[in-house]
Amino acid sequence: MIAPSSRPVLIFACLGHAWFHILVALYLTLVLVIEPVWRRPYDELIELWTLGALLIGLGAPAAGWVSDRWGEVRVMILFFLGIGAATVACGLAEGPLALGAALALLGLFGAVYHPVGTAWVVKHTTSRGRAIAVVGICGSLGAAVASLVAGGLADLFDWRLAFIIPGAGTLATGLALLLAYLTGRVADREGDVLAQPEPSRGQVRQAFAVLAVTMSLTTLVYYAFVTMLPKWLDRELGAQLGEGLLGLGALVTLVYLLGSSAHFVGGHFADRGKAKAVYVVSYGLKAAALVLAVFATGWPVVAAAVVVAFVFDISAPVENVLIARFTTSRRRGLAYGLRNGIAIVAGPLGVQLVAWLFDEAAGFDALLLVLAALVLAILAAALLLPTERAEVAAAQTGSSS
Repeated sequence: MIAPSSRPVLIFACLGHAWFHILVALYLTLVLVIEPVWRRPYDELIELWTLGALLIGLGAPAAGWVSDRWGEVRVMILFFLGIGAATVACGLAEGPLALGAALALLGLFGAVYHPVGTAWVVKHTTSRGRAIAVVGICGSLGAAVASLVAGGLADLFDWRLAFIIPGAGTLATGLALLLAYLTGRVADREGDVLAQPEPSRGQVRQAFAVLAVTMSLTTLVYYAFVTMLPKWLDRELGAQLGEGLLGLGALVTLVYLLGSSAHFVGGHFADRGKAKAVYVVSYGLKAAALVLAVFATGWPVVAAAVVVAFVFDISAPVENVLIARFTTSRRRGLAYGLRNGIAIVAGPLGVQLVAWLFDEAAGFDALLLVLAALVLAILAAALLLPTERAEVAAAQTGSSS
């Protein structure tokens, strides 16, 4: 999967992905504790995260561009130290202005991880799909435990230490990576471990024209599904989950965790030269799952939600492998940065789609059918991806390593 000398890259990438998802989600829970302490309304306090959330997308292309020129390791060190320090600063903030500034810095440094961390792993691995799947699972685990970390630390101590302790842990991880870099245990590479034929300019243009469409629409559909999920489960099962949000939160976490296992499925087939095929098939499965979800009621809704989440996560590592195969290592950080920058527009549109199509009486039926139609459009576009002979060569090289 990864060269023994580069194994620390995978470890630090996994830690970085987990820390990223924990840190960017802390405030979403802790704001509920800060609200009565500062005697400020929820809408005013949650608005403080707007700029930080925006910067995660806006900063991604620039972060990828810098890493292409400066090296992934140094930019990853900056990520750990920067986002860790910003999180500690959140815990030390004495008012909304200071907290808003600290959250903005958290978002700015958070923009680094996905373009740089993904390019870093891809450059150092032979079985790219499997390695990306492992890193993806770590991110899913981080997202799943984020609210538990925030709530648990706030209950044990207070909201300030609920920021400071995870921030300090991230700073320690950054210092460990810095030490590994200075002692030569982790180093930047000039090129990829996995040799592959360089795609032609025509293939690159064709691939990115198609991927621009598929990634934009996929982000829109995914954000819509993530937004509707808690309300969907609550409508069907709220009376059986008891008072409070603990039961609902646990159910949402279960859906994400079970769905995230699909990373390994997508990664497995991508490493065997079937990236385009599994990418196309995954969208057929997504469309079918969304249509079938319309007919689910009661507890079967949980199974339907897990299936939808599962088929979404199949394509995540495959998409990263496709980007890697149609770029050179010199521009890969920028390519991944542009991919994450797409969320700036597509993500909010997905949220707005939920607002437009949700009906109090009919629920999410219309939304699920519209999402299925969008997925079919993605499938049609994915069929236009070029068939890259490098897929077979990459798979054979990876399997013989």
